[in-house]
Amino acid sequence: MIQRQTGRARFAAAGLVAAGLVLVACGSDNKTSSSSAAATTAAPGTSAEAATTAAPGTSAEAATTVAAGSGMASADAMARVDTFRKAVETLPFNEPVKVEKGKKLFYVQCSVPVCAEIAIGIKAAVEAAGWTFETASHQDTPDTVASAFDAAIAAKPDVVLTSGNPREWFASQLSTLEAAKVPVVAWSMPEGYEPGKGVNVNLLTQDDYYFYGVLMADYAAANTKTGSILFEGLPTFPVLSIVQQGFKDEIAKACAKCTVKVNEIAVTDIGTNLPGQITSALQADPKLDTIAYAFGGMLFGVPDALKAAGLMDQAKAVSQAGGPLNFGFIAAGQHQVAEVGLASELLGWRAVDAAARILAGQGPGRAETPATAKLDGHADVLSGGLPLQILEKDAIKDPTALWPGVAGFQDQFKKLWGV
Repeated sequence: MIQRQTGRARFAAAGLVAAGLVLVACGSDNKTSSSSAAATTAAPGTSAEAATTAAPGTSAEAATTVAAGSGMASADAMARVDTFRKAVETLPFNEPVKVEKGKKLFYVQCSVPVCAEIAIGIKAAVEAAGWTFETASHQDTPDTVASAFDAAIAAKPDVVLTSGNPREWFASQLSTLEAAKVPVVAWSMPEGYEPGKGVNVNLLTQDDYYFYGVLMADYAAANTKTGSILFEGLPTFPVLSIVQQGFKDEIAKACAKCTVKVNEIAVTDIGTNLPGQITSALQADPKLDTIAYAFGGMLFGVPDALKAAGLMDQAKAVSQAGGPLNFGFIAAGQHQVAEVGLASELLGWRAVDAAARILAGQGPGRAETPATAKLDGHADVLSGGLPLQILEKDAIKDPTALWPGVAGFQDQFKKLWGV
């Protein structure tokens, strides 16, 4: 179980947990990445010489040299932000599914507490469905992931759940499960919604992560007053490079007059080098008023550094997939003003829901993409049916709690399942 902490200790733990989520959700390859400058035409994660106009600690991937504009966002950007500020009240599915009792679900569980948060939802959903639950934890390394999948195979389950570790770490076991016709429900793989090759559904897709970048770009465009924006990237991990690409593509359309710089860091920079880099960037560019972080856990230590430097009020921040660490910053008015939310407990219930639908022969279910989230070439945005909301101060009822996504979602799932 997860134990709650309070005050600075809770924020510190949350920051470390959030950093760990990157390793899990993004499929760590045990490589580190250093800050590098990226050319305007380069894909995220590639190197180029930094432009001479870049602030210290930043790189110049966003290569426009246009003077800072008014910060007015495009009409499309404003419409998208307005849409996703609204709370989600119902699940996007209305097709019931007959849940057969007595099934065995096996969860291959990652090593950081966020996977335990997801497990809370899985266990509650399994109990509601009348199924049995088994699990094996691993340390997010190739050998321990393979061993956990070996345990799953030995348990002879009806379905296996897992987060997005690289396929090659459990390729042999995945082939065994596929041959035995045991479905695998995953999330946060840099693949499509129904990728196949042993994975029946990927509830958080590469298109979802691209859209998170788009939504952060729209929010930045809608809120900047000077047009000077910084994006903090973490390109070591595939899905966060996808977030960065979505931001880069969209900001050019949402705020054509904005000037954007990119700073790319390694995981080891979180809470160590990054707070100082942010401070230096703000000191070097007094017009810099908006910072987008590829992942919520990257903000660990940043507000304290800005407070010490007397810079707390210069720039406002937005990130995605964070948790109580970020909610606390938002509620206290400490640098961060918005979070593109991820409902971890609800994700556990949705994973069980997808499993039940697959076992019933219905497929995993596919949600309709909202009109304002439809992007050419990205057909799987929000296909998994997970709620998405821009969480600002007024939307955060309890900064110490996980974001539920949909109030009363448990009862809504139970109604669909007829239990």
